[in-house]
Amino acid sequence: MIPLSFAQRRMWILHQMEGGSENWNMPAAFRLTGALDQAALTAAIRDVVDRHETLRTVYETNDDGELYQRILPTAEATPEVPVIEVAPGDVSGTIEEAFGYRFDLAAEPPLQVRLFRCSPQEHVLVLVIHHIATDGSSVAPLVRDLAAAYTARRDGRAPAWEPLPVQYKDYTMWQRELLGDVADPDSLAAAQVAYWRKELAGVPQPLNLPLDRPRPVQASGRGSTVGLMVEPEVASGLQKLADERGATMSMVLHAALAVLLRKLGGGDDVTIGSSIAGRTEEALADLVGFFVNTQVLRVDLCGDPSFTDLLAQVRHKSLAAYEHQDVPFDMLVEAINPERSAAYQPLFQVMLGLQNYERPELELAGLTLEVEQTIPSTSKVDLFFNMIVDDSGALRGDISYATDVFDRETVEAFGARFVRVLEQLVGDPGMCVGDVDVLSPGERQRLVVEVNDTAEPTLELVEAVRRQVRATPEALAVIGEEESLTYQELEARSNRLAHWLADLGVRAESRVAVCLPRTVNLVVALLAVIKAGGAYVPIDPEHPRSRIDYILEHADPLLVLDAEALAGVDWPAYPDAAPEVVVRPENAQYVIYTSGSTGKPKGVAIPRGAVANYLATTQRRFPLSSADRMLFSTTVAFDMANTELYLPFTAGATMVMAGKDTVTDPSAVLELIRRHGVTAVQATPAFWQMLLMHDPNAAKGLRIIIGAEAVPVRLAETLAKQAAEVFNMYGPTETVTWCTEARVEVGQGAPIGRPVGNTQVYVLDSRLSPVSRGVPGELYIAGAGMARGYQGRPELTAERFVACPFGPAGARMYRTGDLVRWDGNGQLEYLERTDFQVKIRGFRIELGEIEHVLTGHPGVAQAAAVVRENQDGDKRIVGYVIPEPDASQADGGVQALLAELPAYLRGRLPDYMMPSTLIPLSEVPLTPNGKLDRGALPSEDINAAVSREPRNSHEERMCALFGELLGIERVGIDDDFFELGGHSLLATRLSARIRGEFDIEMPLRTIIKYPTAGELAALLLVTTPAESSDPLAVVLPLNSDPGTGKPPLWFFHGGGGLGWTYFSFASYVPDWPAYALQARGSDGVDKLAGSVKEMVEDYVTEMLKIQPEGPFHLIGWSYGGTVVQAVAEALDRRGHEIAFVAILDSQPGGHGFTEIHAGKALPDYRSELEEFFGQYIGTDNRQDFLDAMAKVLANNHTLMMDFESPVYRGDVLFFSATLQERSYAHLWRPYVLGSIEVHDVRATHHEMNMPAAVAEVMEVIKRKLAELTE
Repeated sequence: MIPLSFAQRRMWILHQMEGGSENWNMPAAFRLTGALDQAALTAAIRDVVDRHETLRTVYETNDDGELYQRILPTAEATPEVPVIEVAPGDVSGTIEEAFGYRFDLAAEPPLQVRLFRCSPQEHVLVLVIHHIATDGSSVAPLVRDLAAAYTARRDGRAPAWEPLPVQYKDYTMWQRELLGDVADPDSLAAAQVAYWRKELAGVPQPLNLPLDRPRPVQASGRGSTVGLMVEPEVASGLQKLADERGATMSMVLHAALAVLLRKLGGGDDVTIGSSIAGRTEEALADLVGFFVNTQVLRVDLCGDPSFTDLLAQVRHKSLAAYEHQDVPFDMLVEAINPERSAAYQPLFQVMLGLQNYERPELELAGLTLEVEQTIPSTSKVDLFFNMIVDDSGALRGDISYATDVFDRETVEAFGARFVRVLEQLVGDPGMCVGDVDVLSPGERQRLVVEVNDTAEPTLELVEAVRRQVRATPEALAVIGEEESLTYQELEARSNRLAHWLADLGVRAESRVAVCLPRTVNLVVALLAVIKAGGAYVPIDPEHPRSRIDYILEHADPLLVLDAEALAGVDWPAYPDAAPEVVVRPENAQYVIYTSGSTGKPKGVAIPRGAVANYLATTQRRFPLSSADRMLFSTTVAFDMANTELYLPFTAGATMVMAGKDTVTDPSAVLELIRRHGVTAVQATPAFWQMLLMHDPNAAKGLRIIIGAEAVPVRLAETLAKQAAEVFNMYGPTETVTWCTEARVEVGQGAPIGRPVGNTQVYVLDSRLSPVSRGVPGELYIAGAGMARGYQGRPELTAERFVACPFGPAGARMYRTGDLVRWDGNGQLEYLERTDFQVKIRGFRIELGEIEHVLTGHPGVAQAAAVVRENQDGDKRIVGYVIPEPDASQADGGVQALLAELPAYLRGRLPDYMMPSTLIPLSEVPLTPNGKLDRGALPSEDINAAVSREPRNSHEERMCALFGELLGIERVGIDDDFFELGGHSLLATRLSARIRGEFDIEMPLRTIIKYPTAGELAALLLVTTPAESSDPLAVVLPLNSDPGTGKPPLWFFHGGGGLGWTYFSFASYVPDWPAYALQARGSDGVDKLAGSVKEMVEDYVTEMLKIQPEGPFHLIGWSYGGTVVQAVAEALDRRGHEIAFVAILDSQPGGHGFTEIHAGKALPDYRSELEEFFGQYIGTDNRQDFLDAMAKVLANNHTLMMDFESPVYRGDVLFFSATLQERSYAHLWRPYVLGSIEVHDVRATHHEMNMPAAVAEVMEVIKRKLAELTE
């Protein structure tokens, strides 16, 4: 057997991963004008196929999955040349269709030919060759040979060309001999791999590019192209620069592209792919074949080098790469073993090509030829800059791009910025790369000036309250849980207290600590401090005593206004009128303490003018009226409270105060909202999620402000659908509360929007230069809403409040530490923190403070804290501790330390800063420069890191296959094939072994997507009925009865009628009997159900034969969820006990089935089954099986169109797929009288039976079963 070359092997693997797509075709089209000799053309193509063996080679695997190539005789391999009549206007579409031909590399040669006849004197010749048989350098010899053969055959003779010195198979064997075995340390392969392993160690993956949309799980390969042109004078300047520096044009372009990628957010460690011809021997020059190799250039831009220094680096690395060009790219990938993903190319996602091979010119005797220009519809990488120097001296080309992640306008902007980079570097090669400006003057104007044109009038709080007192003195201002106040009463009481404070010496800049419970007196006290001219320091009395003591010590207030102090006020002794005070806008209104990185809270001093601006701009965007009632639920120690405390008073609205016990009880909050007719609610995403979990319609009709942390898109969608209006607000404590806002609309995500009134926002790089749209940068804020700085911390104030280069002299801007970008709609999108400050449930937290407190314990030597996020988006703090040696050796050791730490932390940290988990470590992982390597900290399930043993026969057989192929004795179900040392070629052998072992096709792309033994075994369980004696029976046993005496779990089929998918679900509960109900007719014999009601009664009858009495445990996904609710109602109606009903992302009957399935015919359903299910099926009679399944699917959906779900009296567990727009939970409310407990699953609807989703669902069900059996 002839092996494949390394390049061919790589191409074969890529072809298999993409399901045999057309992405790896190399097509060409030529318009032929004149008298074409069709017979001569057909004969010439036969001659070319005979001359080049690669054009008549097929690629096969043996039973062990080993690849080999088989060269066919010319007679068997010559492609037909059909002449197809085409109207002139249809030529482009016809060519595009021909270009999309999908090759079966095992069954046909890699060449297709089409001849389109537009008229007797005009034809279009299309050649489509798979990349496995050709490359760019092959085009010239192929075209030359075709022209020579056509001329000869037209003259009635055979072509008289020189015989080729070698064929591609000779190159294959020579290459293997040259490289040797990479396991041999003396081989060329080992030496070159060692170089590349060192050069590419730790390459960041993937390159951070400003994508227009998130990457799909698997790249489609679809692409498009935009043009690129560099003027001749710039191109000549680039060539001159190359000559002066002993470099090539390609090196200059590589260095310039690295600069562009850095400016696009790619960071300082950039990798760029490029092709090298690979024809190192003269004998290969005239051969058609796949010789090209891929190399990776890694460019280091750290330290802001000059371009000339960068070019020297690129030159050095390019020459080194050339010296190590023989090692094939796939061998390189196997050696480095980067994390595999079907979403992007490994090691690089951007390529650069400068074409310097011979340009083909096809000349056929008696014909005028013109190359048909077509736009490629594929892209192998995210971006491919393909350049050539044309006859005019201009540098031109195109950028191919992946349409999965980029829009055309974005890539056109990339091209314009690349040209701008080249122009600047020609003008000043010695400039630092950080000084290169990629923005056009128009972009700069939009991003710096136009977006920040936000001038508005402001509003003073005390005067606003007085105006409302005059207008509506008897209107309710505050509704407390024990007492309410009218505007007149609020004014009078706060004025009296203000006089009392003034008598005690409170003036402008006096600080008064306010530490009061959540009653109306809290509001009175805050207003009183403001009216007295002072600045309040809000303190939550529920916080730990040590934190309160620190704030009091640091703030050094004139007095503390707490319950004891208020009890001593002689209220009648003071007048109702406000005291006369002199204050200025720059005087502090409050000093609020937030988490500090040094381990201690820091005080942020907010001036009165900033608050006045905030209230005016918020009222303008979120206008309240006297008819509104706004909930006050936020702790006074959190800056969000400003909105709830003061915004109602600017409009004569009413504040409805939630007490400290109410705010932690969602049912109490909702009852408070309903009882008092609350119309406006501000809350964090975590608070809203809590309310919606309790009541799916909690937001209905409300006006909502949400903010303080990133808003999950799913939550934004839910709120936008229910609420009267929703605003997503963003702002750090240093800008009062909010400084940007965006109205949340359905389908528009959750951007943080544009700046509010009198506010400027700038997205800047590390040199304080504006970044382009889509590029991440740090957010800086300027304008009227800024804090004065940090109380008593001038050095920190100077660090965070810096000079603003875009404003007038003396202007400042605040450095937020938040990474954001401008989206395509001109709105800001929040990405992440640039430091280790985080937000949990809306509270800003410095992880350093938690670490500081942890190391304050005498038993802790070192500590670290990180935030982990689970699949539901729930964030939690995880603490890591290294015990002191004495603590480790004491009684109880480390476990005793871990047991006492929570109580120690609770006395020093507020609840929202408490770690949810504490993990002991022997040492803290460090980066090479000695800093804490947070990315290397283990996950919190460190103690469960050992891979689990197989739980069923499928898992046992899959683990055995892993071990056999990888040479490993013990393999568990959590072990990853690639992490154990597998690579793409071994994965093809695994695919072949699975086919032989299970009679199931497991495509290579599926193995990459689900690489653990457990996941692949679960896929087998999804698609095969295991050892079942009758896999198509109405009742399918999933688990053999374990003899525990427990009642069974009943699973209900989806639309296709089969319950095989539930084998993977049942594997999680091996100690419970489990059955799946399957549709009649799945065997192709039984009569199909006549209605859903008939189906339900049939299933109930079958169930009662096995389980005559309750309790019943019922589970259904998709169509099965609709059925399972109806079965529950039928069993309940007969008097049987229902333990639980679990509905997996289903909708009630009568909701959307007609809309979704109207107009579908049987062939449509069969195609769906083939696409989503058929690739795995390995039954003996595949076609009959799919036909029967299609009939069941079509019948089931037809029946559901006429079905209305009944009303079920009990409770329901609902599992909602979160990776899609639609949510069905709320649709069930009219059909379920009990509670609906919603659990989010990170999957699409069609992925709910995939391993990760099944694990999430069954963990909840296992907990529910445990609760029921306690």
